Amino acid sequence: MILHPRPSPIAAAMYQLRDVGVDAIILHGPAGCCFRTARLLELDGVRVFTSAMDENDFIFGAMDKLRRTIEEVIEYLKEHKNDGNYMIGIVGTCASMIIGEDIWSVVDEYDATLIPVEVHSGLNDNTIGAINAMESCLKLGLIDEKEFERQKYMLKKATEIEKKRGMAKSKYIKPTYEDDLKDVIELFKNNMNKNPKVACVLNAKKETAYLFAHPLIKINEIFNNCINIGNLDENIGLKKIREDAKNILREFKVDYITGGLDEYPVTGEKAVEILKEIKPDIVVVSGVPHALPIEELKEEVDCITIGVSDGPRLYYPIKEYYDYAVIELDAHAKVLGKREVVKSRFGEILEYALK
Repeated sequence: MILHPRPSPIAAAMYQLRDVGVDAIILHGPAGCCFRTARLLELDGVRVFTSAMDENDFIFGAMDKLRRTIEEVIEYLKEHKNDGNYMIGIVGTCASMIIGEDIWSVVDEYDATLIPVEVHSGLNDNTIGAINAMESCLKLGLIDEKEFERQKYMLKKATEIEKKRGMAKSKYIKPTYEDDLKDVIELFKNNMNKNPKVACVLNAKKETAYLFAHPLIKINEIFNNCINIGNLDENIGLKKIREDAKNILREFKVDYITGGLDEYPVTGEKAVEILKEIKPDIVVVSGVPHALPIEELKEEVDCITIGVSDGPRLYYPIKEYYDYAVIELDAHAKVLGKREVVKSRFGEILEYALK
């Protein structure tokens, strides 16, 4: 049992549909359901609508409302998208799924590709929402069996990492807005003239890499002897994921590629194997540092380790494995809609503190 709030499977389904390339998403539920996620996805160019179910609909159903909403969305897309190829996600919510709304029944009624995803917030792990979205895409022929199995495996591994080493541990994690930033700055100052071998590891989740690459770029400007590792394979993942990797590689040049941007739950293991070979003095892991079995490296190599991640509940989990932890806030919100590296708090402070 997880005692602190966790992301919703509904939100995970919405982000997964964004990666598939939908033009719009209809939330079949109350107008306020997943409001923050809807707002953020608008920044990424996905138009989010709602069927706005109310108390009366909870009793009598709202399929007529859903159909009217689909018609409105298609009309909207006709006005704003001229190619006539409309892809629309229809995402269930607690309200519509509990009363048994059949959102698949509308698939063949309209001149558009509709992707129904049966999902609600009681599915426990948030990644189940993303898996359900992939199951719908497989059923509709939008992805093949091989890609579905890869996606499913990665999403399950992501949950496994969070439950074992991250924010989904079965205990309450107190949020903190403090970190080891001052200590890391002092560490860097003391090592600037010693020419240490610094390993910069990007192990980031999807588009958050636009922000988590930034401090590594700045570290490369500070130290001459940097080796860069990243999960930036531009040939792996859905279209948006591949394009994001390609965009980041224009600004963050890597010596080793560990996998794709959606493979962060497993690329950490490959990163550690590379680190064992190069034997760095300082290791900075940015993105999802707790996905690296960094303790295996420290058993073989005497090095200083720094983990950089997002969210006030990750400081303590990271400190279980790393010497220092630096926390970025609202990383996800800062990168939506971006197609180039975004300035990070850590990177900006490095730039000014170590000139």
